[in-house]
Amino acid sequence: MNKLPRVVWDQARLLHNAAFLDALCNKHEYSISWTPVTKVVCADPDIIQALLNKGYHALADSRIENLKSIKKISPNCQTTLLRLPGLHEIAEVIRYADVSLVSEIETIKKLQEMAQDVGVIHKIILMIELGDLREGILAEHLSDIGRLILAQSNIEWLGIGTNLTCYGGVIPTREIMMELLATKQQVEKELGHSLSIISGGNSSILPLLMERQIPEGVNQLRLGEALFFGKETAYGGKIPGMYDDIFTLQAEVIEVKEKNSIPRGPVGMNAFGEKPVFIDKGRHRRAIVALGEQDVPAADLSPLDPSIEIIGGSSDHLILDVSGSDTRVGDVLSFRLNYRSLLYAMTSKYVGKSRVAEELQVTS
Repeated sequence: MNKLPRVVWDQARLLHNAAFLDALCNKHEYSISWTPVTKVVCADPDIIQALLNKGYHALADSRIENLKSIKKISPNCQTTLLRLPGLHEIAEVIRYADVSLVSEIETIKKLQEMAQDVGVIHKIILMIELGDLREGILAEHLSDIGRLILAQSNIEWLGIGTNLTCYGGVIPTREIMMELLATKQQVEKELGHSLSIISGGNSSILPLLMERQIPEGVNQLRLGEALFFGKETAYGGKIPGMYDDIFTLQAEVIEVKEKNSIPRGPVGMNAFGEKPVFIDKGRHRRAIVALGEQDVPAADLSPLDPSIEIIGGSSDHLILDVSGSDTRVGDVLSFRLNYRSLLYAMTSKYVGKSRVAEELQVTS
């Protein structure tokens, strides 16, 4: 844990959140499973191993590079590629993804071609557009695309799915889930094909899950933010009983000085082409932390010490008002992360990643 800055994460709290989601899904009268989505942690090997050790042997991610990491750790783990495959990467999709989400005929044909070449069966989930206007086919094209899928010798059509909230902000409702089930019935009636997976969406569907309003037949969810931040993404609410502080960002103080709060001289644009705005606080104690916008967006960080205020930053420096604290050079300060800042930090090669050494006592 010597590298700074670094993200530290609490394994006990992470596994508590996973168990909480298990229990939430198991409360339903019918079976609903959920797949951990690891993209926000970039399939960090230690986190992947912790999930595998607890029996989660099906994981999903948006990036082929992350699926490679998962397969390196556990070749038998069932991997799902969440972002629609690009035609240029089909060979790697076949190699590292057991399941992929699809919506294009050209992609399905290319998957078939490559799967046939290497002698494997590739599984797919056909995405259905239900209002959010991201990926998915329109229901009117279902029969034609379905017939094409069923004609492929090396493609196994597992099911259908939808994605809501991520782009258009559309909140999942029981009525929308009924539309998804109607699509399933259309496949069975017109094509005579039984679908085993009806994937209802992501962490935005959790309010519906907690109210037990997901209709019978929707049997799979893809959950990332709920797992790692203990929140649903329809309204942004914390889920009671889950932890939202699994991850902390730590960085070192490299300067502490008393300075003016307003620059001296003509002010133009900063390093990012923006004209900064300053609040006149007079002379005050300011600290510089070895952390910058190249690592995480400063606006998405919150100091754990309430007496410290983030003033701003540049590519490599975070500027703090530490007038109310005894912050000194060499101190390591801690910050709360949100989803975006964790994604940036986990992606950055300049930020270390470590599990906290001590196991915290977890209470439900």
